[in-house]
Amino acid sequence: GREVGTQLIESILDYYAEQKDDDLSDVDEIALHVQISNKDAIRFYTSRFDFVQGEMVENYYRRIDPPHCYLLYKKLR
Repeated sequence: GREVGTQLIESILDYYAEQKDDDLSDVDEIALHVQISNKDAIRFYTSRFDFVQGEMVENYYRRIDPPHCYLLYKKLR
């Protein structure tokens, strides 16, 4: 079966495709945060869905180590 992460991103992109000219006409990108040590997730989003790795956000997480994350974003328009 398909993985939950894949289903989630695909459902967001599908919803955007349906609504981009109506309710979501002002939306031009989506973004998410990934812990800097989670190389598998970074690779998943960048290779499978063409997200771009952006800046590191220090001390984003409070209860996990390392607490830093990367901002990943995908341009939609």
